[in-house]
Amino acid sequence: MMSLRLKFLFFLAVGVLFIWFLYIQREIITPFIFAAIFAYVFNPLVNFLHKQVKIPRTLSVIVIYSIIIAAIVGSGVLISKRVIDESVALHSHVTQFAQSVESQINTLPEFIRPTVKDSVSTITNFNKFIFPSLYTFIPQAFSRLIAFALFLFAAFYFLKEGNSMYNRFLNWIPNRYKLETEILLKKINVVLGGYLRGIIFLVILVSFVLFVSLSVVGVKYALILAIFSGFAEIVPIIGPILATAIVASVAYISGSNHFGWDPLTTALVVVLIYFVVRQVQDYFVNPQVFGRVTKLHPLVILFAVLAGEHTAGITGLLLAVPIAGVIKVIFEYTFDFISDKEIEEKYKK
Repeated sequence: MMSLRLKFLFFLAVGVLFIWFLYIQREIITPFIFAAIFAYVFNPLVNFLHKQVKIPRTLSVIVIYSIIIAAIVGSGVLISKRVIDESVALHSHVTQFAQSVESQINTLPEFIRPTVKDSVSTITNFNKFIFPSLYTFIPQAFSRLIAFALFLFAAFYFLKEGNSMYNRFLNWIPNRYKLETEILLKKINVVLGGYLRGIIFLVILVSFVLFVSLSVVGVKYALILAIFSGFAEIVPIIGPILATAIVASVAYISGSNHFGWDPLTTALVVVLIYFVVRQVQDYFVNPQVFGRVTKLHPLVILFAVLAGEHTAGITGLLLAVPIAGVIKVIFEYTFDFISDKEIEEKYKK
């Protein structure tokens, strides 16, 4: 008979091999990962329509899809023109600024030239990343359209078959471990559910608060910058810092405000706004929204984010924290389970 430690090591090895396989196929499975997350978030609504309202499950999924599409189209009609106009204007403004600085580099002192060159290069590369040229946009748009179609199909299947997939998975588990597996999955559900619901709420809240704040100050491109800052919240620690630096830089470059301030003052006011929003978020909003669901140390979060980006790029950045939280839950529960079983067997002897 295999000891509990050997069984644990065996399943750990299988898990590592599975993760390695996912890493090798990361570009292919990315739409399926996001489809699974989408299905996970909206599955409670589908269950409610199916069990409480007595609507067939397939029709429930179609209803949810219809509501989401209507919401996207409705919001698109309201803000898409402004977002597109601001994006085009911002791209043009940043490009002109980078070219202007580049043309004046030789007039600067020798010791500061490398730093300015690196800064201009960073701005230019980021600008190209956010606003790709027409030559790269068309093939990217085609591949993303295919990925989006896969996402929609997979999400529909996961929502429709999610409960039966869960039950089939439990049927594979030996009876002696079934109860422990269900307890573990419930613990994972608490972490994932709390984190995903919290991050969706946070993106919406931060985007709205910053849009109002930037609009009051009179910063140009307030809508697109606020939306970008909201989504930057998905990447802990690094995202908010990057958003603050970028928005302050744009405020400085444009110099636009309602109070007649100089560009530097405008940029400093933007930094102050982001600092205040961050403090309110850290001390009042996050404890209520997340309730410390992942219970990860900030250094662990930072390592997870950097490792995620290095391993899987943007996808890794977005999934690093929830994956780290799930891994923590699995290791803690498995360690407690093995310890309890070994103590129990010791006393039986």
